[in-house]
Amino acid sequence: MTLNYTMYRSTTLGDALERTLEDFINDGSITPHLAKRMLLNFDKAINQKLNTQINNKMQFKAEKLQAYRFCDNVWTFLMKDVDIRDPTAHYTVTVQRLKVVACGATSRG
Repeated sequence: MTLNYTMYRSTTLGDALERTLEDFINDGSITPHLAKRMLLNFDKAINQKLNTQINNKMQFKAEKLQAYRFCDNVWTFLMKDVDIRDPTAHYTVTVQRLKVVACGATSRG
């Protein structure tokens, strides 16, 4: 069973979809039920594509791990002064703060 996380709704693409669906609901083009189904399909599609078609790897090294937590099969790491390295392009970017959210791809039912 594949989990469909909704965190990608906060991306630029997800935000644009939600705003467009709200406009459609407000002008009577679609029902709220249809908008909800469309968002669920978005969640499913984006999770599936990220799982099967994205192969980029990044390496990072933090000066300090400020906090970490594990809840509902989701890890969250908050780091400070982080070097992010792309091993294929051979470049490094440094950021002051980085938040990493890592979710399990499947669930055992």
